[in-house]
Amino acid sequence: MRRVNMYVDRPSCIELCVRETVRLDRLQHTEADGYVAAQHGALLAPGVTQLQLEAGLYHFRTLDEAQLRVIAGGVQVDSRRGDNKDPWPDPPPSKNANGAAASAAWAAVAGFGHGPCGRIPALSVVYATEGAL
Repeated sequence: MRRVNMYVDRPSCIELCVRETVRLDRLQHTEADGYVAAQHGALLAPGVTQLQLEAGLYHFRTLDEAQLRVIAGGVQVDSRRGDNKDPWPDPPPSKNANGAAASAAWAAVAGFGHGPCGRIPALSVVYATEGAL
């Protein structure tokens, strides 16, 4: 299983290509529970889906290869193995979250209880501005 976190620092547009149904969660901060994952929009069907994202923290998991293309905006993508063999490093700095808040967000998507992980699916990330120069 591959876990993918996206840090969106301004309204952005992405294109996600998957071969399975995927749930995209937005991590919302609450005073009582810290960061809580809440489903963002409808389930994403297999194929290519273009998404408009507001600033915030987002997360999805996939069991198969995926391609993510950042079309516009400010999106930082971080992907981790789906098991707990190696601890996660601190997340990259974000304009929207301080270090404590970012650490709490990582804890909200920690991968416990899913059993051992087999093959780690590939994730390719492309930023549309890379080839525009």
